Amino acid sequence: MSSIAFFGATGGSTISCLAPALQAGYHCTALARSQSKLIECLQQRGISESIIKDHLSVTEGTITDLDAVKRTIQPGGSGSPMIDIIVSGIGGKLLFDSPLKPTLDNPTVCQDAVRTILEATREAELPDSAQKPTLIVLSTTGISDICRDLPYAMMPMYYWMLKMPHEDKKVMEALIREEMNKAVEKRGVGEYIIVRPSLLTEGEGDGLEKIKAGVEDKPAVGYVIAREDVGRWVFERLVKGGKESRSGWLGRVVSITT
Repeated sequence: MSSIAFFGATGGSTISCLAPALQAGYHCTALARSQSKLIECLQQRGISESIIKDHLSVTEGTITDLDAVKRTIQPGGSGSPMIDIIVSGIGGKLLFDSPLKPTLDNPTVCQDAVRTILEATREAELPDSAQKPTLIVLSTTGISDICRDLPYAMMPMYYWMLKMPHEDKKVMEALIREEMNKAVEKRGVGEYIIVRPSLLTEGEGDGLEKIKAGVEDKPAVGYVIAREDVGRWVFERLVKGGKESRSGWLGRVVSITT
């Protein structure tokens, strides 16, 4: 089984991938500000203490703490293999102090996260035969420069409410592309997949069979998708089936919606 590192693990979309991964027996690592909060969130989802003890390693810290990120992606320490898959669902919290101009609690949180993850992977001292990890990041629809990936009716609201987080996500995606343009030996990661869900909602979700997926030049266009569905789709389509299951998405931007 693949080993998986999670960043933003207490967030709705990310924990919806982490929980089934643990239940299926994958070894997972996670970076969290509070280990007790993450464990409590998992237990609320029915993940037993024994599963958490056997399959999850938690590093306490923040996403800009390079040493903490290194310990999360290379839990055995310097010279040991890295994690096979990195899932980052880091995101900021919208603040409505000014109704006419919403802001984020941290306007650069997504780009800071990916910048630190990539630096950590580049600096990892690996065995000669080590395979570099696949990076899966959660981004957003509404930022494509190639093709419209959201309904026209949502465009004014996206421009007003989500302008700041979208700028952050754009930089995050650009950093990943810059990394992949480097020579293979200088990259921190082997492959990447950028997942762009439509507007996120709470609740149990509609189920995998209702999720539509497309690529950037032929996107799946829709209004909303539940965080629960996003995490479950990432697990079922990009993690669970191994390399074969995600091979068609590698190096691509994937839009998902219901």
